[in-house]
Amino acid sequence: MSRVLPCGVRRLRIAVLALLAALALFPTQAFAQQMQQGGFAIARTQAAILTPGSIEKIADMDFGSIAQSNSAGTVVMTADPSATCTASGTLIRTGACKAAGFTIYGKKNNRVFLRENNGGTVTLNGPAGATMLLNNLTVGVVGMTAKQGAVGWDFGSWKVVSNNGIANFYVGGTLNIGAAQTAGVYTGTILIQVQFN
Repeated sequence: MSRVLPCGVRRLRIAVLALLAALALFPTQAFAQQMQQGGFAIARTQAAILTPGSIEKIADMDFGSIAQSNSAGTVVMTADPSATCTASGTLIRTGACKAAGFTIYGKKNNRVFLRENNGGTVTLNGPAGATMLLNNLTVGVVGMTAKQGAVGWDFGSWKVVSNNGIANFYVGGTLNIGAAQTAGVYTGTILIQVQFN
């Protein structure tokens, strides 16, 4: 959790939750014991085996710190692994800029459909009932190429092209900040649907 910083600077975060069409995690645990001078030392180990058609969140969306301003403005975040955040008007933004990121564990040539299920707008809730809106959601991919025939899938239809079947996608968007926006931490949830075919 972030704290309110001097001069009205605040940390804005978006906790990202994905609704996944195919998620399969099979964790296994093993314990290793080792004899040491007549005693025992115990170490835990754990591994997760992901079946093809699985997905994992690798990063939450983070807009960093934005100084409170008397004028409304926006921060536009790109949808890629090294996201950039561009503030408009008199807004001053510093710190982290991270797009929401997900890894797909599939097979080469798998077809993947992506859709955001927020109706195009995510509400971020802050202190004392204050809110901000995130809209114009965008997607960027690594290890996939665009395919035709994605009717209704606003983030599109993709084909996994990486030899190991692992691909990533990232979500960015536009954060709308009001004039004299209440200082504090704002959080929301982005719902993403993923279908493998």
